[in-house]
Amino acid sequence: MQINPGGLLNTNDMVGRDNEIARYWQVLKRQGLVISAERRIGKTHIVLKMRDECRSGYVPFYQDLEAVHSIPELIRSIYDTVQQSSSALPSVKLKAYIAKWSSLLPSKISGVDLPTGDSTWQVLLAEAFDDLMGMANNRIILLLWDEFPLMLHNLQRREGPDAAIQLLDHLRALRLRHANRLRFLFTGSIGLHLVLRSLCAAGNTNDPVNDMLSLTVPPMAPQDTTDLAAALLEETRAARPHIPDLASRIASEVGGFPYYVHHVVDQLDQLQRPPLLEDVSAAVDKLVYDPQDPANFNYYVNRLSSYYAAYAADEGALALVVLDTMAGLSSPVPIPDLLNLCRHRDPSLQDEALREVLTVLAEDHYIEPRKSAAGTAYDFRWQLVKRWWKARRS
Repeated sequence: MQINPGGLLNTNDMVGRDNEIARYWQVLKRQGLVISAERRIGKTHIVLKMRDECRSGYVPFYQDLEAVHSIPELIRSIYDTVQQSSSALPSVKLKAYIAKWSSLLPSKISGVDLPTGDSTWQVLLAEAFDDLMGMANNRIILLLWDEFPLMLHNLQRREGPDAAIQLLDHLRALRLRHANRLRFLFTGSIGLHLVLRSLCAAGNTNDPVNDMLSLTVPPMAPQDTTDLAAALLEETRAARPHIPDLASRIASEVGGFPYYVHHVVDQLDQLQRPPLLEDVSAAVDKLVYDPQDPANFNYYVNRLSSYYAAYAADEGALALVVLDTMAGLSSPVPIPDLLNLCRHRDPSLQDEALREVLTVLAEDHYIEPRKSAAGTAYDFRWQLVKRWWKARRS
């Protein structure tokens, strides 16, 4: 297995996630699915594995929508994805399908010229899905849309909230129209909830994904995390008898986050000698304190101003106050205590504003609620992120 922090892995090299994938297929039997989690926890690899090892009766199409900024670009992306998967579809029907795309830029795919025209995107999208249904031979079309929330965010910024709302409503109508033959799986790192809150603030009162189930990708199981670390350590100079202890130490230091496991083993590999147990802690410290920020922890800070401000101008600043305060605490903190501590930083802070930002931060996987004797208490979801936050900001 290759040490590859942040890179795309072969799905055959994935460790664990079998339980999660089985759960997602169970849901897709009956409805669409929205899966969310923080960046680099492995969402993309999960959906790629589902595509590569697709269940019988489905025709999967994976699309990375990060670079899509408009609805015509989305339609083009669907078209290109279907064309690239043409081996799984009847060629005669595929050519007929291509000929019906009447408002895309002139192009030639598989020897077929695309005409131009003035059809609206709603018509194009509806016809595209009608054609997909006709080509799938009674199988279920499964669209795996990675970074769908980011695409909506980009669409909202470029074309306004009405365009994003119309697209969501139209996709919902298509799901209902093809309820037995069409499934969507949306995933992304910014969280669909943030985009929907922003659209709500712009006046949208609909719930355009209430027909889909929303699930959070959990951390890797402890044993899977240890197994991943052990497999990666095999690629280093680690002495074989020491690998189990090294792997256990890595798992306990970083938790079930595969991205950080890869980073720690990468640091150990750079030692140019067999790593020792104390080297694991030193490698983690390097990730936390290195000014070059090799694990890109700064992303957790920067995204607050990028995405939270779309809902409320001061929400990103309030989120920083909460996280800066929480990072300096050694244990989960109940809401009343957190409110008092945050007021030392911002005396104007109101109870309801704190509760609202706690809800958003929990939905966004920065923090998680825990049961305590004093009621609900909160702490960072990832202790490694908390260590970095404390070192840099508290």
